[in-house]
Amino acid sequence: MPSDAIVVRGWPELAEGTTLLAASIERDTTQRFAGVAGQVAGQVSSRVPVVSGALAGSVAVDHGPPVSVGFGGGAASAYAGWIEFGGKGRPYLPGGRYLLPAALAAEPQVVTAAQTSATTQTKGMQWPTPK
Repeated sequence: MPSDAIVVRGWPELAEGTTLLAASIERDTTQRFAGVAGQVAGQVSSRVPVVSGALAGSVAVDHGPPVSVGFGGGAASAYAGWIEFGGKGRPYLPGGRYLLPAALAAEPQVVTAAQTSATTQTKGMQWPTPK
């Protein structure tokens, strides 16, 4: 080998470590997003109009990934769109009344959750030792 040759060691370990880091960030971020989604679901559930309570009770978090919040199925799903967006006797609001506004208001929490997850997982990463 020439004396001016460059030898790169640890490439397979770097690739393995990067894959492990990405997976740990995804797991941690999903958990943190689920926490934020739970708060959003609670806000939406407490703000929708209540007649029978079915709509409020149908607000649920899907733990994904991706994590999401929405109105569940059953009897409540038949009128959830009308309550949320309106139409036919109820003023139409394309941005919704409860779910989207609550989700948009939670954007800073989502950003913080993602940043915290990436920072925490990166700082705590135990990289494989090059061979």
